[in-house]
Amino acid sequence: MHIRDLIVERLGVASVKVDQSVSETLAKINETGYRCIPVVDNDDAYKGMIYKVDLLSYLYEDKGDGEKSIDFLLRHQDTYLYENASFLSALLKIKALPFISVVRDGKLLGILTHNKIESVLEDAFGLKTGGINITLASTEARGMIRKLTTTLKDENIEGMLTLDNGSALARRVVITLEDGKSDEEMVKMREKLEKHGFRILQMQRIEPK
Repeated sequence: MHIRDLIVERLGVASVKVDQSVSETLAKINETGYRCIPVVDNDDAYKGMIYKVDLLSYLYEDKGDGEKSIDFLLRHQDTYLYENASFLSALLKIKALPFISVVRDGKLLGILTHNKIESVLEDAFGLKTGGINITLASTEARGMIRKLTTTLKDENIEGMLTLDNGSALARRVVITLEDGKSDEEMVKMREKLEKHGFRILQMQRIEPK
């Protein structure tokens, strides 16, 4: 999965130029309500990110010059993604950032936000469609997914997420199945999974978002 379809497009992204002053940039950030925005040059090439806290610290704690350009306050100049980057790459890079910029040929194409990342994870859990959400565990790591899908071969699996990867003791899997079952049918499904060696940690109905 590439991130191109997840980004906030350039036209919807507030930004400032690298040669703008500290005071101008602070006014822009205050206008947007964000704590950080991307910085570009006159050709719209990505140059880094500027944080409101750094502007305030420079102006009021360091008694700095509000007319000075912001280039010395930039962060994350080398932290960005290309539009064909994988979702895993995005997930690893965005963790400590409010967002991550996406570039094409060096120019700012848009940004990827935590909300977009969370929407993909929600989809993986099946939260968008709703259904029957089950967290189960098995001591059999090798072949566990095949055994699980075989056991549930008559069910429509809306989402699946594996946890504890690499564990030699036990592995958990979170799956969401299509709803439409009665309480009695859910009890029978639990018994079927337990019969095939899966321990049910949690089972519940979830409403679609």
